[in-house]
Amino acid sequence: MKKQDWKFMQVFGDKASSDNVSDEDIISAVQFERTGRLLGLGDRAGRLIIFEVPQSKKRDKAEYQYLTELQSHTREFDFLKSTDIEEKINQLQWLRAQGKNMYILSTNDKTVKLWKVSEKNVTKVIKPSGKDLAMPKLQVVETGLIPSVRKVFPNLHNYHINSLTASNNEEFVLTSDDLKVYLWSIEQPSKAFVAVDLKPENLDELSEVITSSTFHPILDNQFLYTTSKGIIKLCDMRKSGICDNTAITMAEPEDPAKKNFFTEIVTSISDACFSRNGKYIFSRDFLTVKVWDIAMTNKPVATVQVFEPLKSKLCDLYENECIFDKFSIQSTLDSNSFVTGNFNSTFHIVDRLGECNSQYELNFNKKTVVRQIPPKYFENLGSSYDFNRKVQKISMCQTQNLVAIACLNCLYFYTA
Repeated sequence: MKKQDWKFMQVFGDKASSDNVSDEDIISAVQFERTGRLLGLGDRAGRLIIFEVPQSKKRDKAEYQYLTELQSHTREFDFLKSTDIEEKINQLQWLRAQGKNMYILSTNDKTVKLWKVSEKNVTKVIKPSGKDLAMPKLQVVETGLIPSVRKVFPNLHNYHINSLTASNNEEFVLTSDDLKVYLWSIEQPSKAFVAVDLKPENLDELSEVITSSTFHPILDNQFLYTTSKGIIKLCDMRKSGICDNTAITMAEPEDPAKKNFFTEIVTSISDACFSRNGKYIFSRDFLTVKVWDIAMTNKPVATVQVFEPLKSKLCDLYENECIFDKFSIQSTLDSNSFVTGNFNSTFHIVDRLGECNSQYELNFNKKTVVRQIPPKYFENLGSSYDFNRKVQKISMCQTQNLVAIACLNCLYFYTA
């Protein structure tokens, strides 16, 4: 398995702003558009910011530039439940562009919106000079981008939306909350089909919740969802519309000898994704990444310890509530590796066999700082180890070896 050499490419942000970051400026979602020309970024203030690579430059060498931004969501109040609905953007999902029109889905805890960003020309009437009779002409003086909401999906989720993905043919959208997975038609989102329903008749009997869901990257009829018990369910909508009982279950048996107070917390899957070729599933819990072969679902082909020294800090992490942080995971373009985040401004790129674990440290010196983490590695995490600088949001480009890494209010790009 050929090792890829990843290097720093670009950063938006600086040390001064990241040292004094306000909560509303923290990046909460990041997503590449299908071709990699555009990138969307959402923050806790409900803003959607779009970056682009200028079309006049070569894609593999050009840096991203700020394009435009819009206010996707605002704080609302749910009068039925007497609760605030935060404006924070949880997930973004690009759809294919049509001409000069860009389309992107965004969601906060409750509401999914489809945004259209159109390119509009601003014209000016130019009167001809001279005595000869001539018609006035319209001249384009500048080009602007106009955002507009195309569709607002009905508020069907009773709990916070944790995932938003589109099928490969972009006919359907999958959203999930703690207890249900909904399937929507993009053309007619007025109704949604319940694909998974984990809600028991008596909520006191509730033992697990849905933590994430995503469509298969190639097959439009398959998707997966994960649960707080460390279980992955692979669903095929050709077998049954409601996938509660027909899904393939992937779970590792619990070892009673290793069970402790933190077991249930750290085994909860925070995110999972298919490999680009659709043959593997990468699932991330607090301490490990499990690699599953879809053709062999009885056990994972590899269990990778992301950063083993964290085990010695579980008590501290529980007290400061960082043990409940959720880290995303993405497959590389060749399906041979995955990318996932960590604390202390670091992220990891690991091959799917777990043989090469490379830890990258984010910095503002525009340098690639990387070290290899061997198996059973240990170091004493002192007071300088920063649990607040967490890398939770990652997006991998679908057309080239390019990854976007969000940490607090800064956005980094690495390429191979």
